[in-house]
Amino acid sequence: MPRMLHIAFALMVMSSIARGGGVVLESYTGDRPADAPRLLAPILEELSRRDYAAGDTVARSYEAQSSRAATTASGLPSDFSAQVDRGFQAWVGGRFEEATKILVPLVEAAQANTGAFAKDPSLRDPYLKALIALALAYQRIGDLSAMRSTFGEVLRSFPDAQVSRATYGPDAAQAFEQVRRDTQAAGRGKLTVKCDDTAVVFVNEVYRAAGSTTVELAPGEYRVVVMMNKQPSRNHRVTVRASAETTLEVDAKLDQAIRTTGYTGLSFATEADRDAHEAAYAQRFAKFVGASAVAVVGIDTVRGHAAVVGSLVSLQTGREIRRASIPVEPDPSRDKLRALARFLAGDDPAPGLEVQFSGAATGDGGESNPEEPGTPATGGGRWGGWRFVTGGLAVAGLATGIVLVALDGKCPETPPPGQQCNNFYDTALPGYASLGAGAGFAALSIYLFATHKSAPVVAPTQGGATVGFATHW
Repeated sequence: MPRMLHIAFALMVMSSIARGGGVVLESYTGDRPADAPRLLAPILEELSRRDYAAGDTVARSYEAQSSRAATTASGLPSDFSAQVDRGFQAWVGGRFEEATKILVPLVEAAQANTGAFAKDPSLRDPYLKALIALALAYQRIGDLSAMRSTFGEVLRSFPDAQVSRATYGPDAAQAFEQVRRDTQAAGRGKLTVKCDDTAVVFVNEVYRAAGSTTVELAPGEYRVVVMMNKQPSRNHRVTVRASAETTLEVDAKLDQAIRTTGYTGLSFATEADRDAHEAAYAQRFAKFVGASAVAVVGIDTVRGHAAVVGSLVSLQTGREIRRASIPVEPDPSRDKLRALARFLAGDDPAPGLEVQFSGAATGDGGESNPEEPGTPATGGGRWGGWRFVTGGLAVAGLATGIVLVALDGKCPETPPPGQQCNNFYDTALPGYASLGAGAGFAALSIYLFATHKSAPVVAPTQGGATVGFATHW
């Protein structure tokens, strides 16, 4: 597909998400279970009616705005070098059209599988051979623009590359040197890659540094991958401009969790990683694509048994607003699965749902603890009015105590002239008791105010989103 059509399609995808509002991500520990598509289909269908996008639509939007997988589903051909040799021999034999048909898919596969090169740098030699042969095949069929573009890629990825007269002929060497002169005349730009100190940075499949680094490069588009724990991040495409600095931040752990091939969502190596990062990663994914809400669905273990789980994540806090599950055994009905979707979209929980917590979005007075996702709501939650009751008692107690302490030892009325007062107020004990009680109620009131929960609620609607702020009295 021509580049302009790619851009137009990406813009259409982004526009559709912006209009609809929400996105749905799948999430798993390890590989996606075989029965996940069947179990999640009714949930995704119901959420689509509530203007949540899912699947390939969301994946294409993320890839257009953030990054692509460092290795494709099909990967780099196992006989990559042998196929490059066939394309090169086609060029040597004067079969230039055949050479381009062999080499173009190989070059595209190489650029789409940068993670394979980060793991095996020896693949760079056949890749360079493919680029040079492809550029020269373009020259021979008269496509000089494609030739210059391909030679430009050679110089960005292999700055020290040579096209010798002895091997490729004077015309090829002259054309390559002209592209080199044009590239040098365009100046240089800077690319700063920020990443974890334990990560290793590759730019156009070339090792650059361990940890964050800044490199000077010729203007053009580059592919950036970082390796951490022997696994590649995603493939980030960045454009370097002359006399300018471009900065890219790569969170390798987030990249390694995100999936946009096979399914769209998150995959974690362990349950602990999933518990720690699922909601925050979902929030960041949603913000990358400009969504107004994000729901996460998948298969998980709940109380020792497999269950379909779903949660709604706050884009403001990166924490779950509501969460519920349905046991996988017995096989849940489509109606029950749809009920889970409706709950995530903002409806009250239907019978049969195992609600872990419903947060401020329930409308039934239940509260969840946003500091501890998964804490069940309890019987309507704490009445918010107690904080005001205890505040009032604190004021009354303190005021009463102050008055009683001030009156202690004073005469209730002025005695006649020449006589002493024989009846004094004895209010010290109740005064100090009142002050103590008032201080206690004040502390309790401060605690109740500090721990009173409120949360924003975002519900996607047709053409945008409704944002509210719910609290409990």
